[in-house]
Amino acid sequence: MIDKLPLPCLAKSDIVIAGAGPAGLSAAIAAARQGFQVLLLEQTGALGGMATSGLVPMFAPSSDGIRVLYGGIFPEIHEEMCRRMKCDVNNGWQIINAEILKYLLDEKICAEKNIKVFFNVKVCEAEVTDGRINALLCATSQGLKRVEGKQFIDATGDGLLAMLAGAEFQYGDSDGNTQAPTMCCQYSNIDYEKEAEAAKKGIYPHTCWYELLKTNTAPLMEHHLACVKRTSPGTSVTNYGHVYGADTLDESGLTECYFEGRRQAHIFEEFFRTKVPGYENAELVNTAALMGIRETRRIVGEYQLTANDYFSRADFEDEIGRCSYPVDRHAATKDATAQNAALIDLAASKYQKGESYGIPYRVMIPKGLKNLLVPGRALSADQIAQASVRIMPACFVTGQAAGIAAGLADNGDVRDISMKELQTRLVSIGAIIGKQG
Repeated sequence: MIDKLPLPCLAKSDIVIAGAGPAGLSAAIAAARQGFQVLLLEQTGALGGMATSGLVPMFAPSSDGIRVLYGGIFPEIHEEMCRRMKCDVNNGWQIINAEILKYLLDEKICAEKNIKVFFNVKVCEAEVTDGRINALLCATSQGLKRVEGKQFIDATGDGLLAMLAGAEFQYGDSDGNTQAPTMCCQYSNIDYEKEAEAAKKGIYPHTCWYELLKTNTAPLMEHHLACVKRTSPGTSVTNYGHVYGADTLDESGLTECYFEGRRQAHIFEEFFRTKVPGYENAELVNTAALMGIRETRRIVGEYQLTANDYFSRADFEDEIGRCSYPVDRHAATKDATAQNAALIDLAASKYQKGESYGIPYRVMIPKGLKNLLVPGRALSADQIAQASVRIMPACFVTGQAAGIAAGLADNGDVRDISMKELQTRLVSIGAIIGKQG
């Protein structure tokens, strides 16, 4: 953090949000609809984060098997995206068409009169006095500028704003290892009829890959392949491969991730063409603009969500939403045993139908700061719990709660708001609180 500098002011707002991925954009929409003035800062040129610029092929299941669990802003966007994609709403794994979603989010945000958006603006410092953020310093096309606000929300995913403001954070496991990131990729020219015929015989891209592993002829020692999904009539998107051993908070490390991710994309393109029925003419047409980073900083908050909370299906008095996604903790290394263990843990941790755990408000409050909330994957959780709550539908849930709570706090401390009022407002927009909703 730094002392106040004599820089030009870009904008002022009641609530300033850094990051316009699922957590940030849901925070902005929820806050604006409660009558609060919102400024949304995004370092790329699009809303949606990993759902759009990151090319993640699907939203994780939005149902606990009985009811839609991630109520509020998420189903509103989800259902409208499906309508524009001309497909049925799927509360399981929902395919994402990134371009349709980008434009939908543009329209959604622009329709909210209380939201001002700035693209290609990156937060790079925070002015803090006695635990209170006064302003952000942001890199723009015209140099550094100040952004002033009453309340701030860090939806960067990396806890960047929290770190700049002096918050404590944790990183990785006990040895500092984090889940490996993935670069998602888009392919075209696939013969889907031939692919379907192969599938009837039990032949899928991942089974073809595992045959190569068995014979030690795989071009990458990768044992954890997430998915390849048809996301439009002419294209499929993969969530294949990992960049192991990367420190994505290190400038050089992150740069190498992008180089390696694109290298792997071409390796998989060759694999599809030569080994997978229906993919003989497949063409790599797009690699994601954003690296698929699963984990970096996790703030030290007023409460830490833990593995015990996950496995005990915990409830909380200050609950802001629910989550039922299993522990999806990807391996940090190339070790085949560790990669396979991640898949085993994922399957073993799955809940039964109707089961979920609560997400407490306190996990978004970094210790030592009065006017900052941190929704999304950088909230306060141990590595195991974070591997569940990091999914995009849950980020929508924590984001919308942060947006409303920041408005309720006004010029005060985010700890001092009425929890009853926050929960009442969340329920009014469709949020699910408590086992019975």
